[in-house]
Amino acid sequence: MSIHEELIIKYFEGNLSDSEREVFEDLLESDPLFKEEVVFQQKTKLAFQNNQRKVLKGFLNKIENDIQESEKSTAKPKSRRLWSIMAVAAALISILAVTYFVKTSTSQSDDEISQNFYAFYEPYPNVVKPITRGEIVNPEELEIAAFIAYESSDFKQADSLFAELKNQQKEYILFYRGITKIELEQYDSANMLFESYLYSEGMQFRDQAKWYMALSYLVKGDSIKGKEELVKLRKSSGYKMEEVERLLLKLD
Repeated sequence: MSIHEELIIKYFEGNLSDSEREVFEDLLESDPLFKEEVVFQQKTKLAFQNNQRKVLKGFLNKIENDIQESEKSTAKPKSRRLWSIMAVAAALISILAVTYFVKTSTSQSDDEISQNFYAFYEPYPNVVKPITRGEIVNPEELEIAAFIAYESSDFKQADSLFAELKNQQKEYILFYRGITKIELEQYDSANMLFESYLYSEGMQFRDQAKWYMALSYLVKGDSIKGKEELVKLRKSSGYKMEEVERLLLKLD
């Protein structure tokens, strides 16, 4: 580990000494590459935290719904209800403690590799059927309805509608459905769709499909296949070249 890497790690852990902080701040001002790496790590950390909050929110909502359903079906004494809530709280604290231990005791683990996904991923914009705000559309037109759902981030509905369009011989549907599968965290299905697109006659999104396939492998923790796809993309075009080089550097 280089001195620069050690300084960055200590900075994010809050463990810089006074002398190390002076060196760190001097490097931020004088070394553009060092500053760029710090900014990248900040974005990665923020993206990962946002995803963790999303997962935790879903977990808490499920617990709340389960408790409400339980209370509807059985009249529990207040003491038992309180015990249930305390048990849930204890379980949640245990989960957070284990998560913290794993995150702080590993270096380039699968979790750290998957963080690269959150730093670089965003859904591809709808450039096929752009929806104009206020535009009157026929709700029976499945393709328009699918892209309205896609633009509204209703990816479950978009996936269902794209599935109904699979026989229309429109290759770009495979690509956009692959994005919806990533959003739904169905990464194997996403990669199958991207591969189908690459084997089709579709030309518009070939590089994009390779990019998202690589990210999909990374979020699963499969750095080998993710790297393979990034290398293919680097050889085939200049798409996302800066991001590709940064990711490959991280994976080496």
